[in-house]
Amino acid sequence: MENRRPCWSRRCAQGAAETARLRLVITGGGTGGHIYPALEVGRHAAERGHELLYFGSIRGQESKACAERDIPFSGFPSEPLYSLKTLRGLKALIRLQQARVMARKALRIRTPDVVFSTGGYSAGPVVAAARDLKIPYVIHSSDSIPARSSSLFAKQAAAFTCTFNATVDYMEEIEVIRTGQPIRRELRSAAFGKPDGEALVLVIGGSQGSQYLNQTVPKAAATDGFQAQVLHACGPAHLESTQKLIEKLNLADRYFVVPYLDTGHLAAAYRRAMVVVSRSGGTLAELAMFGLPSVLVPLPSSANNHQLHNATEFVNMNAATLFRQSDAAPSLMAEAVMGWIEHPGRRENARRNLHGWDIPDSTERIYNLIRRAAK
Repeated sequence: MENRRPCWSRRCAQGAAETARLRLVITGGGTGGHIYPALEVGRHAAERGHELLYFGSIRGQESKACAERDIPFSGFPSEPLYSLKTLRGLKALIRLQQARVMARKALRIRTPDVVFSTGGYSAGPVVAAARDLKIPYVIHSSDSIPARSSSLFAKQAAAFTCTFNATVDYMEEIEVIRTGQPIRRELRSAAFGKPDGEALVLVIGGSQGSQYLNQTVPKAAATDGFQAQVLHACGPAHLESTQKLIEKLNLADRYFVVPYLDTGHLAAAYRRAMVVVSRSGGTLAELAMFGLPSVLVPLPSSANNHQLHNATEFVNMNAATLFRQSDAAPSLMAEAVMGWIEHPGRRENARRNLHGWDIPDSTERIYNLIRRAAK
């Protein structure tokens, strides 16, 4: 599958000042935690005159994201590989191998100078193909424990960058450069001068929502002593069921549910919020940028339990409260949320620590490493 719409990168190139124009392939997906950092680095490169192509999966979210931004997209039949002990896993392995062959052919045709990967099942076949063809590649890990699609190819990478401090210790056999997380500039610009916020609790379950948070947080808000408004992004597939629960709990006057928050509305919500309840994936870097304390419930099925490790780094900074999903009773969650709202000094300490962890120029740092790899 290939999107040949007018190229966003070509439009950006018209006024570019840099002379050494590169052809850059970016890859990562198929969820937002992999896609948005890749797109942000791609945008940064395109604005400096470099040609941009996105290679990904036809089943991921990246094809739609590229179409919205007029980025040329080539899609392959890659899909998640959970286990080789099932028929589904064997079929996934076959499709990944097919995607690798197709990616190798596409790379031969496109002849990129360098490949940049943010991991995920979409990226594995592309990076494997780049390695086969001896095309230099740079890998970025947004999670503390890198995805298998990243760690498998780490030793041959021209550079391996990361968001979390823990990654540097985990990947001790190679040099890891902590660059921080590339974050959408619309969010980063909104973070400047953020007020302390109102007594608003923002609930985010990831790009598809979290059924567990959709069921648990409303019950927490219904407990005695929970004194705050809630804005909850529940995921498009869960909107109706979450709304019904809110009505059943008589919370409609202070609990507001939306299917998804686009970039503009998400920025506004972050600025208003005093505390965030969420999973602990790519959202954490955004919370650090806004200086927002959080109540975190890691996804227990995350690969290598990376969400638990992500959350632990924030707990160690005194910037988050951590619950394992099996222990996150509504009453305890309500107590944890109010513990942040009722103690401004604790919030201020978390804000300072989070801002110290954040790296504002992460996109530029990764871009410079990509250019160096291409040379």
